[in-house]
Amino acid sequence: MKNSSLTPALIGIMLAFALGTLGLTYLNVQMIRKARSLQDVANRINTVRATLDALARESIAYSQTNPAIDPILVSVGLKPGPITSGSGNRPSNR
Repeated sequence: MKNSSLTPALIGIMLAFALGTLGLTYLNVQMIRKARSLQDVANRINTVRATLDALARESIAYSQTNPAIDPILVSVGLKPGPITSGSGNRPSNR
C-alpha cells in the first residue's frame, strides 16, 4: 500500500484551524473582560449622575423657600441669571 501525502496535509490544516480557534477564543475572552470592566465604570458614572440630578432638584426646590442660595445656583447654571437691560451684548445681524 502506498503512503498518501494527503493525510499529513489534512492534519496540518486541522492543526492550523485549531490554533486559530484557540487564538480567537483568547481574544474573545479578553474583550469580554474589558467590556465588563467598562460596564462597571458606566454604572458608577450613571449612579453619580443620578445622585447629582437629585441634588440639583432638591437645591432648586430649596431655593423656593430660601432665595439666598440663588447666586450659587446661578453660578453653576441651574437657574438663569438676572436679566440686565442695555448691556450691549446683542448678537449682530451681519
